[in-house]
Amino acid sequence: MIKSGTTVMASMVAIILTASASSAWAAHTPEQLERAGYVCFNAGPLDLLICFRERQFGNPAVPIKVFSPDGSEFLGTELLLHEDVYAGQPCPQDGLEMWDDLRPDFPYFGCHHFNTGLNDL
Repeated sequence: MIKSGTTVMASMVAIILTASASSAWAAHTPEQLERAGYVCFNAGPLDLLICFRERQFGNPAVPIKVFSPDGSEFLGTELLLHEDVYAGQPCPQDGLEMWDDLRPDFPYFGCHHFNTGLNDL
């Protein structure tokens, strides 16, 4: 039986979320990640340091590692899901049940796997 595109995407997102939760995936510094081919820069309203594999941009799902602005503390992960495959999937985060809409700057929706504190402001 051939799986539908939605089923395949849901499976892929589940695999990425599982990988992002592993301690081995999180046990790197921004400097180590950059040496391994990641791109790291400060972004967003909190100026957090984000790191990702540049070749992943354009993919349906992009896992991101998130650090404090100076890179000294690993905060957690974020998953970006391209607008073409986003279908209202739930993503409990910061007291919300929906993904952050990053459009029009990026054609992605973001799901944080850490407390950004933005809803505390």
